[in-house]
Amino acid sequence: MFKLTSLRSLRCIATVTLSCALATPAFSADVFVSVTGVRNANGTVLACLWSSGWGFPSCEKSGKNVTQIKVPAVQGTVSFLFENVPDGKYAISVGHDQNNDGVLERHRFLKYPIEGAGVSNYNTPPRFIPLHHEATFPVKGPAVTEISIPMHYPPDG
Repeated sequence: MFKLTSLRSLRCIATVTLSCALATPAFSADVFVSVTGVRNANGTVLACLWSSGWGFPSCEKSGKNVTQIKVPAVQGTVSFLFENVPDGKYAISVGHDQNNDGVLERHRFLKYPIEGAGVSNYNTPPRFIPLHHEATFPVKGPAVTEISIPMHYPPDG
């Protein structure tokens, strides 16, 4: 009789614990982004928050794994907020569409950006197109995650 009662108690405790674990809501956080080194106030700055690497870092190839924000360009620093981002790992790519045509211009043959561009976790211009996992950072709610991304431009000439 004692063993049966203990087994029932154990089963009850396990059920309550599992119910609590399943009922715990997933957190979300805001991601505050500062893009530094914006060359001028021409056009817009486009930012893409990537939950996975498909299409990264080109916002033109974005799908359901991307949240986009477009803001007017300001010389110096442009800031914006991605709201209610679920906990996880993310990467951000940014581009300065200086002529406001909706496309980040690229070199005709080499395909590198000829308008400003930047990626999270890269303080210096990358030599090659960064991979998603190299640019990721953690987001864990309810705290605000702050990210600073320098805008890089090709040399004039």
